[in-house]
Amino acid sequence: MEISVLRLGQIGTNCYIFRKDGGYQCGIVDPGDQGEQVARWMVEKGLEGAAVLLTHGHFDHILGIPGLREEWPDLPVYCHPADMGEGDTAAIFGDSFPTVRSFGDITPYREGDVVNVAGIDVEVLETPGHTPGSVTLRAEDVLFTGDTLFAGSMGRTDLPGGDEGEIMRSLKRLGELEGDYRVLPGHEGQSTLERERQGNYCLRAAMRG
Repeated sequence: MEISVLRLGQIGTNCYIFRKDGGYQCGIVDPGDQGEQVARWMVEKGLEGAAVLLTHGHFDHILGIPGLREEWPDLPVYCHPADMGEGDTAAIFGDSFPTVRSFGDITPYREGDVVNVAGIDVEVLETPGHTPGSVTLRAEDVLFTGDTLFAGSMGRTDLPGGDEGEIMRSLKRLGELEGDYRVLPGHEGQSTLERERQGNYCLRAAMRG
């Protein structure tokens, strides 16, 4: 599996573009807020969007969806139902942003679902806490952890829908997965699960709980 990362927007959201080795169809994890830029980068490299997979519904991870659909109008978008939003907008940081639901034609996925994207099976692990519908996506030896597990830290829980107890249980679940994985979070740098088990205070505390 080949994975590229584009860091997007003022918050530096990591958008991951993955595909089979040598393939041209791609899955897109969290397109940030610059979908036109992501689509242009892909088209220039001869790549085609196959599906968008969202780790959660915060604006800095989802606002790129319309720009991608300008290039690929039938592009499927997957999100956990708990993070689709109640209406067309949601308030955060004192401002109002579109919800996932507002983009239309969203496919729900939940714990245990496996989505085949361009020949790669992606398993959904529910890891709430940062948001009620946060998920971690497991594909081969990779965990796309969104804003649940970061290199050296964890996602914040002081935003609407956040829950510290939930995120600690989610971290414990990730820490107890068998074997090692590449950890690709929603912001900042990459890591491995074993490195986080050894040096991430938040994950270590969760695993002791």
